[in-house]
Amino acid sequence: MSDLPSQFRHYVNCQMARVLTQMDRDPDSPTFGCFDRNYWHYKIRDFPSAILQQGIFTLEAARARQIAVNVSSDVIERWCVGAVNALARQVDRQGGVDEYYPFERSFPAAAFGLYAASRVLYDWQTNAPHLLDSVNEAPLRRLAQKLAGRVEQKAMNQQAAGLAGIALAAKVGIIAPSAIQPIADRLFQSQHPEGWFNEYGGPDFGYLTVTLDALADYHDVTHDERAIQATDRAIAFLAQLVGADGRLPSTLNCRNTDYVVPYGLVRAASRNPLASWLVETLFRDLGQPSHPIWATDDRYHCHYVFASIVRSLPYLDAMQAAQAPTFRPEVWLEGCGYWVCWSSDRQWTTYVAARKGGLVRIHRQNQPPVVDHGWRIGAKGGLWTSNWWSDEWSIQRQGQEICIRGNCQKTQFHVASPVKHAVLRLLAWLFGEKLVPFLKQKMIFRSGKADGPQFERRVQISSNGVQLQDQMEARAGAIATTSPRQNLRHVASADSFSPEEWQPALLPPTRQALDRKLQVSANWAAGSDL
Repeated sequence: MSDLPSQFRHYVNCQMARVLTQMDRDPDSPTFGCFDRNYWHYKIRDFPSAILQQGIFTLEAARARQIAVNVSSDVIERWCVGAVNALARQVDRQGGVDEYYPFERSFPAAAFGLYAASRVLYDWQTNAPHLLDSVNEAPLRRLAQKLAGRVEQKAMNQQAAGLAGIALAAKVGIIAPSAIQPIADRLFQSQHPEGWFNEYGGPDFGYLTVTLDALADYHDVTHDERAIQATDRAIAFLAQLVGADGRLPSTLNCRNTDYVVPYGLVRAASRNPLASWLVETLFRDLGQPSHPIWATDDRYHCHYVFASIVRSLPYLDAMQAAQAPTFRPEVWLEGCGYWVCWSSDRQWTTYVAARKGGLVRIHRQNQPPVVDHGWRIGAKGGLWTSNWWSDEWSIQRQGQEICIRGNCQKTQFHVASPVKHAVLRLLAWLFGEKLVPFLKQKMIFRSGKADGPQFERRVQISSNGVQLQDQMEARAGAIATTSPRQNLRHVASADSFSPEEWQPALLPPTRQALDRKLQVSANWAAGSDL
């Protein structure tokens, strides 16, 4: 624990300027306080993305001197108020804000934007009440009212942020407290008994920790014990999935994120020693560029990743002594289809994501992981993949073997163009937020599209290593290739660079015609260099 605060502070010192660069800091500018640099500076966008206003958290940390910065109070206070009012300017007459395109009325932009602004306003009530008189509250009231009437059921981190935003807004008088309970009931009832929240069909470690951030702030203002219970269940879920190398198996995520954020874990660590262990394990090397979080792109770094790290600083010293989870040589989580097996000497951990086409990872102490990314099948007019989270996979597990069968998922690449954006804006102007489910279906869910070649994978795990046996049915004119690390399901916060992209995978590079049934085997022997 002794080195953990210095790791966090080093990261913050290295990255803070990168975040502040995103903000329009000119007090005479009509876009003063906006954190969308592509809008106010480059002018390559004609509207600001409201979700980026979470940079408010970084400004507030500087104002409260939680970060060691040499800045006058007048300047930082002006910036803080400017950032809140920049969000207020982005609220339309119906209470909506945009994220990716005009007239979108984005749920996540509203949820995370209100969450950040309301948390800061709540804190100012105690430690900077003189700033409140300069805040334009009327648009924030419209934002809260609109958000309270909407529901997000498939990406629960967004609903958690919305809940925290509404609860905080109620505390500062922006919305009536009666709006909180229905949202809270839906969120807590949605948690799976295994501890995860639904993220487009399954668990996602990155978004789960974002949910924990929101639950920490929600509990601060409501003292709803359900938030503590939900947090502890999520912590127990995460702890049992940390491998021999001290990392989570990121490519097995439902939504393909490859980061975790610390604030909710750090807050829980003041009372939960398992949370302390997670923070110390997952962020032990945060200050080193090799840590995965350094690869986060500017958008999500400004969005909530850096904010979570900065907001952790005041609470690191309050963490309890870490307590590792009870060792379990094997874990089977039927709800999400994760199978986790440890070697007897605890030198390596094997993961199988049965609901993601049987993707395999092997985490090793002091060595890079052994990775597998499944298959892609290309044919004239079609592209399919086995690397796809779906409930349509058939799963049979017996002893030390698991078998996954199903048809590969049809997918496609989406390339932007001026014509597509023109059509998108016209449709958004006509239909507003009603367009969002259609876009999600086209780019994310693609339900009913598992019509590719039938695929079967058998994975055997023993003390000697791991064996894969893959079969794919014949399809005339199709070519099967081993997949790169990238997943073809569109998720904005995914696809950060990873050194795993450069290293050999468990399946050797293969490109074969599917004129007849394809059979491929791969083996990893314990102690081998692969």
